[in-house]
Amino acid sequence: MSGLPFGPLDGRALHLCIDMQRLFLEPGPWYCPAGLDLLPAIHRLCDHADERSFFTRFITARVPEEAEGHWQHYYRRWHAATQAEAGTESLELHPDLAARAAPGRTCDKTTHDAFLDADFTRRIAAQTPSALVFSGIETEVCVLATALSAVDLGYRTVIASDAVASSVPEAHAACLAQIYPRFDQQIELATVDTILAAWSRP
Repeated sequence: MSGLPFGPLDGRALHLCIDMQRLFLEPGPWYCPAGLDLLPAIHRLCDHADERSFFTRFITARVPEEAEGHWQHYYRRWHAATQAEAGTESLELHPDLAARAAPGRTCDKTTHDAFLDADFTRRIAAQTPSALVFSGIETEVCVLATALSAVDLGYRTVIASDAVASSVPEAHAACLAQIYPRFDQQIELATVDTILAAWSRP
């Protein structure tokens, strides 16, 4: 028994680390303090699959007026997170992870769902992954949106339950307890320990 509902992971599985950026990990409008606690778990996943770890960055609008459609409304509410106010340096990955994120394995996106970015979709497909293992933030926003697209695209989808977090603890807990389990034939929830024990080296 692998500990995972659908059996062990082989060396073709990818680790997708979602939006571990200064924007979310330093005090500011979208500060997620719990995200800092994820760093050791994410490093363990990266240690296991260094060359098969991909990183996303959520790229905010420069100013609300340059955003697409109703995103302008969103950025008027969250103007403090725009590049004009938060600074472009806020978009960088946390310094502890930046050194791991090779240019070819770092993908920028302007929406919650990374798969809406054609370059990201192409890069992931080119790896012919047998599964996608998710970490990062936020559990019920960008992780969820990207994971649901992974499901729709037919990828085996695994959420590292102790390597995801949210700035709203109640939403994080509800997502792990109620939302992901609704997809129990398509999304697997497991701890990093369980995942690594079931995952062959690339």
